[in-house]
Amino acid sequence: IKTKKKWLLNAGLYKEDVFTDDLERIKAFYLSHGYLDARVDYRLDYDPQGYIHLRLTVEEGRPYSVGAITITGPEQFSVDEVRASLKKCLEGETFTYDALKEDVANIQSFYFGKGYIFVQVKDVTSLDAATGRVDIAYDIIENQIAYVERIDIRGNLKTQDKVIRREMRIKPGERFDGDKLKRSKERLYNLGYFEEVNYDTEPGSEPNHENLVVEVKEAKTGSLSFGGGYSSIDQFVGFVEVEQKNFDWRNWKTFTGGGQDLKVRAEMGPVRQNMELSFTEPWMFDKPVSFGFDLYRRIHDKETDVGYGYNEERTGGDLRLVKQLTEYIKGGITYRLENVDIADVDSDATQALKDEEGQNIISSMEFSVTRDTTDNVFNPTRGLVLSNSFEVAGGMLGGDKDFTKFFALASQYIPVFGKTVLQLQARYGVAQPFSDQREVPIYERFYAGGANTIRGYEERMVGPVDPVTKDPIGGEVMFVANAEYTVPLVEFIKGAVFVDIGNVWDQASDF
Repeated sequence: IKTKKKWLLNAGLYKEDVFTDDLERIKAFYLSHGYLDARVDYRLDYDPQGYIHLRLTVEEGRPYSVGAITITGPEQFSVDEVRASLKKCLEGETFTYDALKEDVANIQSFYFGKGYIFVQVKDVTSLDAATGRVDIAYDIIENQIAYVERIDIRGNLKTQDKVIRREMRIKPGERFDGDKLKRSKERLYNLGYFEEVNYDTEPGSEPNHENLVVEVKEAKTGSLSFGGGYSSIDQFVGFVEVEQKNFDWRNWKTFTGGGQDLKVRAEMGPVRQNMELSFTEPWMFDKPVSFGFDLYRRIHDKETDVGYGYNEERTGGDLRLVKQLTEYIKGGITYRLENVDIADVDSDATQALKDEEGQNIISSMEFSVTRDTTDNVFNPTRGLVLSNSFEVAGGMLGGDKDFTKFFALASQYIPVFGKTVLQLQARYGVAQPFSDQREVPIYERFYAGGANTIRGYEERMVGPVDPVTKDPIGGEVMFVANAEYTVPLVEFIKGAVFVDIGNVWDQASDF
């Protein structure tokens, strides 16, 4: 109740309308726990000092449970199929009108998903005070199946209609399909362009045809951000970034609305300095083929606390092509060309580490296949990610180093209860030299330990180390597995409990 006693931080004023609402809130509280007969009475006593004394009397009655459930009317589907859509008002469970309303909506959702958006669901309850049970009868009128006549887009002030339409999994002429509508909404949210995506329907030109209305509320897609922070990997770092996630190079007025991504970022710190230009066109020639490129210069200074026993400077770029093969599977190919400069190796290091000093050109081609069924790319709560990639450097591609790398990842997201999520993940990688190359370069080997792999260990310190300097030198094989249970605390902060295991081995035969 919102009516409170007078005390230091509360005036304690009596307001009749607030108190009337309090009585309704108490009744609603009991109804939500199955006490359908609950009654609330009250008495007001006044004293000469101007105080009102409120006396509330509650007659709780008994809690009611769900009795028999009957379903009549289904013709296109079996009674058992419809019954399977019930989630709240199940036999033996506590009966509440809120749960009943939710199960009516669940039956409607079942039919909506099959294209019967005109379905009518009526519920009749029969209460038996003697047994404390409530029998429920659902009467279903299926009506005609509905088809999409036209798709209207509304609310997009900057984003072109085609950017939204190409993400829709349902097309005009098809029946309304709940799974396709759900997937379409997921894909629109995954773009990162919209704060809200909602559906509505409007009558079409025929009785069983409806126009699907997609209403969006655009988010801010352009950003200028700058700041600084500290992490165990990068120590202190400052950055400035300009990004437009809904870029359009052909729109010379605002350069927005085409669904492209353009980002320029610079990072500066005592151990790391990065500069990067990135561009992605997700639908090249209006086909589900993504094209992009990256240009970068990445410098990491020698810092044994974060696992670098040498200075590393990478300058280069890559070209990317990704093809959407099916709804959840995509394949990609990436060509990378970069110059790698290794310097400032300790004079007492082993000869193998000293041999890495100098500049080398890496020319490589990577092939990848990914299956992603997660519900949200930014904050997944359910689904599975399976990814495999194979990279070959040197050989007929040129360059100074010849090696191959295979990497596989599997990550399962499982909703537990509420918004908590259990993530199970495993990663495996193997790299090997070929031709006259004797070892995989130190900057292309695998490393583990630290915030992104095995927490609780120092950065990159799990696996082989130089026997003299004790600096990590990486290995040809890595395996890491993680189990993590996350609990949202506030909108953008989570708490986590985790277990990490894994290792890095010097040679593939050591795994």
